[in-house]
Amino acid sequence: MRCLYWIRNDLRLHDNEALRQFCQQASSGLVVWCASESFHRAGEKRRGFILKTLEEFSAKIQSRGLPIFASLKSAEQVIPQLVTDHQIEAIFVSHEPGTEESATVEAVAKHSPARLIRVDQGSLLRRADLPFATEATPEIFTQFRVLVEKNCRVPAPLGEPEQWPKGLELALPKEMSLSSGDLSGHPHIKPGESAGLNRVQEYIWQKDRLRVYKETRNGLLDWDDSAKISPWLAVGALSARQVYAEIQRYEEQRIRNESTYWMFFELLWRDYFRLILEKKQSGVFGRRQELTPETKQAFARWARAETGASFIDANMAELNQTGWMSNRGRQNVASFLAKQLRVPWQFGADYFETQLIDYDVSNNWGNWAY
Repeated sequence: MRCLYWIRNDLRLHDNEALRQFCQQASSGLVVWCASESFHRAGEKRRGFILKTLEEFSAKIQSRGLPIFASLKSAEQVIPQLVTDHQIEAIFVSHEPGTEESATVEAVAKHSPARLIRVDQGSLLRRADLPFATEATPEIFTQFRVLVEKNCRVPAPLGEPEQWPKGLELALPKEMSLSSGDLSGHPHIKPGESAGLNRVQEYIWQKDRLRVYKETRNGLLDWDDSAKISPWLAVGALSARQVYAEIQRYEEQRIRNESTYWMFFELLWRDYFRLILEKKQSGVFGRRQELTPETKQAFARWARAETGASFIDANMAELNQTGWMSNRGRQNVASFLAKQLRVPWQFGADYFETQLIDYDVSNNWGNWAY
């Protein structure tokens, strides 16, 4: 069967169920990446992180004999045409929450004769194991946590596919340079699956920082105050299940304490926001208000790190220069924007989308709404 693997936020070989299914069912295949609307809204640092991660993933895919096609055009423009031109019978794609993300998949499905196979693999927990339907997801996190901790088991991560289909012999144009983008961002956060796996090993095993994660995670200055694995989770260079498997192994081999539980707790928050976005859809984004001349000026000062509040400005300067800000910093600058400057919070969420290299639609908008 001729198949197409559509890359979204799943730029990894390991624990990639959609890729494994593609490899198992395809006799010949093609891999495709198309720029999303969110990618086009991103600033240089976030785009650079995505493209460099894609570049590493592309090299791995090509070394296994598969052609990969990357385009700055939308998936709706590119994939149906490839399906028609090359008699593709099935499209494998990772499921992503979000209104734009869902609409893109629906548009591809509508205009393509190929069977579209969606694989929900971005979460820690398996959807089928949840003790409630998506539309019945508890809206209070504690209620959600109690239910899933009592009833759910985290699946073990999958290895790299054991077999690979033959690559379709196609003359594909190279539509973009994968090496574009500004990578003068955070000195420690390097793009790619290999860098993500290395960070997990460094933080948990080499530096033994998981032992004190709960006590230090709100620190602002030290690189190892928190795990800082969210950039790789956001682009899918790491999976939540891979991280959880390392937590379990650490508990078995070194220590089980409040800190090891707390990292699992934070991964549950990630699942919770994904489910809330699916449940409420556009309701998560709130009712957007227009900026007044005063709030427009206030927002510009906030974004430029020129509010005059030194703690707020320091965090915003870090974001602008590196594409990163600590979780505690994010809470403070968000509160300052909405409560002190009286700027509608959605403009802050928009700005984070452009700047953060770990931008994730459900986590960003879920946290801002929360």
